[in-house]
Amino acid sequence: MRRSPSLRNAYLILGAGFSCLALLLTAALVISVVWLAELSANLRRTIGGDRAAMEIEFQLIRAGRSHQIFRETGDPRWKQDADESEARLVEELDRARSLPKSPEAAEAFARLDATVEALRRNVLDAPPGQGVARRRDFLVADADAKNYLDVIEANADTTLDHAEAWSRIAIILAAFTVLVVFLSLALVTLFARRVIYYPIVRLRHGLEGHARDQSIRVPEAGPIEVQAIGADVNRLFDRLAAQRDHQLTFLASVAHDLRNPMTALRTSAQLAERRAETDGQRRQAERLMRQIDRMNRLVEDLLDVSRIEAGRFELDFATTDLREVVRDTCDLYEEVSEIHEVRCSVPDRPVCVSADATRISQVLGNLVSNAIKYSPEGGPVDVRLMTTDRWAILEVEDRGLGIPEEDRAAVFEAFRRSKAAEEGIPGVGLGLSVALRLVRAHHGEIEVESDVGVGSTFRVRLPLADAEASA
Repeated sequence: MRRSPSLRNAYLILGAGFSCLALLLTAALVISVVWLAELSANLRRTIGGDRAAMEIEFQLIRAGRSHQIFRETGDPRWKQDADESEARLVEELDRARSLPKSPEAAEAFARLDATVEALRRNVLDAPPGQGVARRRDFLVADADAKNYLDVIEANADTTLDHAEAWSRIAIILAAFTVLVVFLSLALVTLFARRVIYYPIVRLRHGLEGHARDQSIRVPEAGPIEVQAIGADVNRLFDRLAAQRDHQLTFLASVAHDLRNPMTALRTSAQLAERRAETDGQRRQAERLMRQIDRMNRLVEDLLDVSRIEAGRFELDFATTDLREVVRDTCDLYEEVSEIHEVRCSVPDRPVCVSADATRISQVLGNLVSNAIKYSPEGGPVDVRLMTTDRWAILEVEDRGLGIPEEDRAAVFEAFRRSKAAEEGIPGVGLGLSVALRLVRAHHGEIEVESDVGVGSTFRVRLPLADAEASA
């Protein structure tokens, strides 16, 4: 069995990997910088040696020319110029001697230095009348100077080649570093999405699915920490489901126990209504009948919830014209309240759906009953039937208390009521929960729009039957 990763271990591995990668890249960059600095220093030294070699060659030529003219003319100015050239020559030799050199450059400089020393001794510093015969030393010295210059320039070319090579290496290394960084970020992103993000998203989807269907559980997948969260959430869901089952079982038992007494009470109320001799007795009997009917609806809601939760709820689907359902519901509630006006609006053509007509009547009746109940000051209650290309739409609109925004998400939950409706209005919060389950059993949707103090509109969407049945 494959072991799930741990976020802690994953972060440690990623941290260690990035640290090693950073060390390797840093070492490579440091080596490149050191080599480039060394090459730059070599290039500067080479350029210095090249300048010295060119100056030595120039001063040799100048000294030779000035010495020759002085020997021929005896003009002291040329003697002075020859001495200045010799002094500059000695100075450049000393500077070149102090510069670091390659073995080839050192050998070429040694020959040049020896040649110049012989030239100075035999020609430049020779007594008058003896230096002309040794002018060939100028030619030898000039050849050695050119050879030294050639060696220096060859070294400069080699250094430049090395510098260019290392520059290319540095560029490649920089590009490789950028590529590695981007690839690493991409891998980390993919790892985070696969190991962290997707399990959390699935966990969130599981929570959202549980809000719609309480049988859904969140997946226990992903890192160990996310698995632990999922397991804890599922255990919590299981405990809540067990508590809800115990609650519904108890309520179902109570509802079953209440049915027989309620039947007896209804029979007695009907008998009292038939035997009433005065209008007062008749009104009391009617009021008693309404309360008994309300209690019967509550008992039936309790039984419906228990059947739905237990999976023993069956529907008798048939092609149904919703216009008849709307008209019957409006007729039923038309005289329930003297301060409410139930207004009905249906299209001229049949609106056919595949549904259990009794259960759809139950849903619509529940919505109309709530509209009357939560409009304590009275007013119109509009019941409308409309159609779109795919849906039949039932709307029940009241001008009552309205539902606060913070309570709308829970209004369809069992035993949940709006805080504004809990004071002075009877009910236990089962009607809308049953309506939601019945509508979903018909593959439909139910929603609410509401403004506090203005009223509420409940909207039920049911899929239309085929075009032939709707025509």
